[in-house]
Amino acid sequence: MWFSHILDRHCQQRGDAPAVVEGSKELTWRQLSSAVHSLAAHLHDRGIRHGDRVAVYSRNRAEMIVSYFALAHLGAPFVPVNHAMQPAEYQDVAERFAVKHVLGEQRLLARLGLAEDAQTDFDSPRFQAVLTAETPPPPLAGRMEDPFAVLLTSGTTGRPKGVVQTAQALRQMSLSWLAATGADDRVRLLNLNSLAHGSITFTSHYLAAGATIHLQREFQPRAVLRAIQQKGITHVWLVPQMLRFLLTAAGPDATVDSGLREIMFGASPITPELLEQTRRTFGCDIRNVYGMTEAGGTFATWLSPAHDNGPRVPLASSGRSVPGLHVEIQDDAGIPLPTGTVGEVCVRSAGRMSSYLDNQAATDETVVNGWVRTGDLGLMDENGFVHLKDRKKDLIKRGGQNVYPAEVEAAIREYPGVHDVAVIGVPDPDWTEAPAAFVVPEEGARLSALDLLVFLRGRLATYKQPRELVFVDEIPRNGAGKVLRRVLAENAQDINHAEKEVASR
Repeated sequence: MWFSHILDRHCQQRGDAPAVVEGSKELTWRQLSSAVHSLAAHLHDRGIRHGDRVAVYSRNRAEMIVSYFALAHLGAPFVPVNHAMQPAEYQDVAERFAVKHVLGEQRLLARLGLAEDAQTDFDSPRFQAVLTAETPPPPLAGRMEDPFAVLLTSGTTGRPKGVVQTAQALRQMSLSWLAATGADDRVRLLNLNSLAHGSITFTSHYLAAGATIHLQREFQPRAVLRAIQQKGITHVWLVPQMLRFLLTAAGPDATVDSGLREIMFGASPITPELLEQTRRTFGCDIRNVYGMTEAGGTFATWLSPAHDNGPRVPLASSGRSVPGLHVEIQDDAGIPLPTGTVGEVCVRSAGRMSSYLDNQAATDETVVNGWVRTGDLGLMDENGFVHLKDRKKDLIKRGGQNVYPAEVEAAIREYPGVHDVAVIGVPDPDWTEAPAAFVVPEEGARLSALDLLVFLRGRLATYKQPRELVFVDEIPRNGAGKVLRRVLAENAQDINHAEKEVASR
């Protein structure tokens, strides 16, 4: 089984090297292996068997990785749950996915009101004693063809679905990613994205390479900067919103002296200005990561070296496919489209999901003739780089004209004083639908909607310009940094017309 192979290999070859670091807590590969085996034995004694689904409800911490490996040993698929979920949301997931048991933080479990035998508390003295008990594990029950996890989709348009992934699929994706990046056991990865999302599969790729994984329970920019400078961090994995906070904490003209080699980002676009500021501040390579949980994780990437005198990659693109995966632009009938033609981004991969849990209709809609239809609209250039236009479901159709929210958002981000933005379609009596923009000003900035609209007139066709605009304190996003457009749509009736709106923050 893939997880057991990772543990055994690195325990034998580099047992005293650090595997997981969280604050002052450090687990070597040998300690991680022992903790995994002890927890597997403990959960087996509590009745967890092959095929049982077990939720993990926690912020990023070392116990999550121990739990994932232990459950994989038992052949019990883990169901990672975002720590920001409210009890009612957790209950919905637990009921729909038939969760038998939950492991997690005390403060989160306390809100659920579960029976004692239905939960395992990370913070209890008993649990901590289990991890150090050096108990022999039960026989290995997990197999390569078994589901190792049921990962929740981002839920940006509705209730999250459960993506079933097998250990064999994860192995394929890990090998593809390591072939694409050359990552090895010298990597010290600071993962700032939630392990309750597809980020756990991304982290698994680096564990497979023997890398050291650094975790922080809360995203605190100054603490991240200290870790980069003091912990020997070589790679950081985050979303662009976090990067903006890091640069603000570092200061406008700061240079961070560290051994950082690569900053990786995904989930949402990044502006050229932010890229350049990142390069000046950290002096490291920058990598774009494009993926989808249903496709098995990351399937395309580009790397922009810190010092590169050769031809630059198209930074506005989402990258080229990684080895072992095939990316194609198709029309609605599944026919490949010519270079430069906009269609749906589709992925063929041995690492794709098996199915959506108990949802064959949605599975058949997403996986067609072996291709995962991502729902992203884009084109492929002559060099194989994928250029995204927008989500298919987010496309705004204004009187027969297609408006891509991402294009409008990119134009608005160019306006001085804009911190964040999201664009959605709202009903229009004349044109059926029209763009509406939600804008977050930078702290202390005073923005005028009229001035912003004048600015956009020189950059966007008339039909692309927002009909309505509102200044807000924040854009609702999920734990992966993706915009919750359904939340914006629910509040769209409160938008003020742009010509009347002037806001400051």
